[in-house]
Amino acid sequence: MNNTLVVYFSKSGKTKKTAEYIAGEINAETHEITTEKVYPKSYIMTLLESRKEFKKDERPVLTDERIANFSDYKNILIGFPVWFFTCPMAIVSFLEQYDFSGKKIYPFCTSGGSNCDKATAKIREVCRGAEVHDGIKANNLDKSRISEWLKDLN
Repeated sequence: MNNTLVVYFSKSGKTKKTAEYIAGEINAETHEITTEKVYPKSYIMTLLESRKEFKKDERPVLTDERIANFSDYKNILIGFPVWFFTCPMAIVSFLEQYDFSGKKIYPFCTSGGSNCDKATAKIREVCRGAEVHDGIKANNLDKSRISEWLKDLN
C-alpha cells in the first residue's frame, strides 16, 4: 500500500486539478475536503465570507467521509487555495479531526499571487508532533518541481 495521501480543498476546481496531477505523478490516493457551507460563486464574495470565518475563528462543518485508515499514511500532502494569505478555515477543520503525530506534511497552494508561508505556519501550529515541510505554490508544477519539493518523501 502506498503510504502517501493527497488531501485537498478546492472551491473552483483549480486545486482539485493540481492535487490530482500530483497524486498521479507520485501514485498516491486522494481525498477531497468538502464543506456543508456553499461558498459564493464570486471570488470576491467568497473572500468576504472567508474573512468572516477568520475573524470569528469559525470552523466550517465538513461533509466528506472521515478517512478510516488515516493512521496507515505516513506522508500527507495538503492542498488549498490561498484566502487572505493563508489556508481556508476548512483546512483547519480537517486538521483538527486527526492526529498527525509522526507524520510528514507537505502543504501546497494555488494562488493568484500569494505563497503559502502563512498557511504553512498555521498548519505547523495545528499539527504539533508532525514534521511540516515548507509549502509550495503549485500553480505550474511539473515533474521536476514535484520531485524537488518531495525529495524527503519516503
